[in-house]
Amino acid sequence: MGDLPKFANISEEATAFLRNQTGSTQLECYTYIDPEQTEASFFIVRTSNKVIHVSFAEITYDPKNYQSLLQGLYRAIYE
Repeated sequence: MGDLPKFANISEEATAFLRNQTGSTQLECYTYIDPEQTEASFFIVRTSNKVIHVSFAEITYDPKNYQSLLQGLYRAIYE
C-alpha cells in the first residue's frame, strides 16, 4: 500500500500570525497535522509569488506551545 495523499487545511491562526509578522495580506497558511507522527506534519505557506513547504521536523519549537510552533515557522521562512 502506498502512502495516502495528505491534505492540508487552511489555518486561520497561523495565517493571522504570519500576516501580522510580515504585513502581507496575500499570505495564506495551511497545515497538515499527523497525530501519530508529528514529524510528518507540515505547513504550506502561500505568498503572492510562491508556495513554501515547511515540515514540523524542520522547525525548532516547544511541542506543548502552538505559539512557539508558529514563531518557529516564521523563523524557518524569513530568517
